[in-house]
Amino acid sequence: MAKETAAARMIKDDYAMVGLDVDETIKKTEIILKIYRKVAWCTGEEFDELNEITYESCMGDTETLSYLLNFAPDKEMETFRARAINAMQAKALLDLINKSITKLRTYPNNGKIYYSILNMKYMEYFDFDEAEILEQLGLERSTYYRRKKEATMLLGYILFGIMIPKYIIMQRSVSA
Repeated sequence: MAKETAAARMIKDDYAMVGLDVDETIKKTEIILKIYRKVAWCTGEEFDELNEITYESCMGDTETLSYLLNFAPDKEMETFRARAINAMQAKALLDLINKSITKLRTYPNNGKIYYSILNMKYMEYFDFDEAEILEQLGLERSTYYRRKKEATMLLGYILFGIMIPKYIIMQRSVSA
């Protein structure tokens, strides 16, 4: 078993300060990273379809929701509302992930490498394979895996320990 790096120990200390379970958060972060590209694509498609519906319903009028709000049958309105809410929730999550990955990039120790690894592996439109990432970043395979693990740990801390709690607080203050 590989020895834990100093960076990984520091990140685990950050987890402890905010009361996050390291293993559980890393699992959640890995799942989010693996589905990020598809969710981003689907969300874009969904917004395009919703825009098309509102445009066609209003025949291009500048008040695109007027038909749906004033004249559409209740069932049609509820279907549209549910789709719009789901799309906005997915977009909010994508925005939180994007803000988290941007914050990760500014991390003082290896932040740019962490960002590049996660961005190339999970977030860019083109899916880079391991060999391409190693070549682009000039990393040895073992270094790549250590940095990828540290990057995932740090992103999980930023997302679940900083960004989501801030978002929840902000939403509570807006709705209050």
